[in-house]
Amino acid sequence: MKLMDKLERKIGKYAIRNLMLYIILGNIAVYLLCMFNTSLVFYLYLDPHAVLSGQVWRLITFLFIPPSVSYTQLFMVAISLYFYYFIGRMLENQWGAFRFNVYYFIGVICTIAVSLTFKVTGSTSYLNESLFLAFATLFPEMQVLLFFFIPIKVKWMGIIAAALMIVQFITGDWGTKLMILASFLNYILFFGPILWDKIKYGRRKEQYFKKVNYRKEGGKGKIIQDVAFHRCCICGKTEKDDPNMQFRYCSQCDGSREYCMDHLYDHVHYKDPNKTWTPPQGQ
Repeated sequence: MKLMDKLERKIGKYAIRNLMLYIILGNIAVYLLCMFNTSLVFYLYLDPHAVLSGQVWRLITFLFIPPSVSYTQLFMVAISLYFYYFIGRMLENQWGAFRFNVYYFIGVICTIAVSLTFKVTGSTSYLNESLFLAFATLFPEMQVLLFFFIPIKVKWMGIIAAALMIVQFITGDWGTKLMILASFLNYILFFGPILWDKIKYGRRKEQYFKKVNYRKEGGKGKIIQDVAFHRCCICGKTEKDDPNMQFRYCSQCDGSREYCMDHLYDHVHYKDPNKTWTPPQGQ
């Protein structure tokens, strides 16, 4: 059993449910307070020098700083906060409260560690971007309205966001580079194995095209059309059965085992019987 499963069994009951709701409510409270005293926000930033001088509350309060404290930006702040609440709720529904907590707080802890170690000001901007990329990875085909009237799939927004982040990493100073790495360590830990499997699968898929889809007849190539490339190991469903269904590899199963989204998080992890047997761990 993987480390995450063990931790969830032992301490999962302590997970904060509706975590993103509390984060957003904190953002709203800070925004309202700053309408009366804008300078208040300067006492909430993750300033490493101030933290080391004794202002330890900054280790928490920086999570509640909204995208803007200007009353003229009220509409955009409201849209931004609702969007990140929606993303957080979707991720928690998909993973469960414990795994979402782990994902979020890995980003928080890494941001704080980099800020204090390298004396750079920390914020949640890159951390929120990591939430969005997780959302785009899990729900790539979901469609949203960009600027309220342009329909666009989330995967394209995720690609654009990732490209902009890479540009910021290349062109930014060392503080920016470190903050981006710190904020995206959670994404790498959660999705790195899956993305690597997809890269390997893409290579196998290309070879499959060459070996199966193209047959020579009289010196001419013939394309065989109705070939399914995704198949759920549980129900046998393919993209031919449901064109809208997404398929993913499970990083906790031995071998390259693919599942539809109905069974990706609801299956018994396969263990290769040919591997060396080890005694089961006690609960």
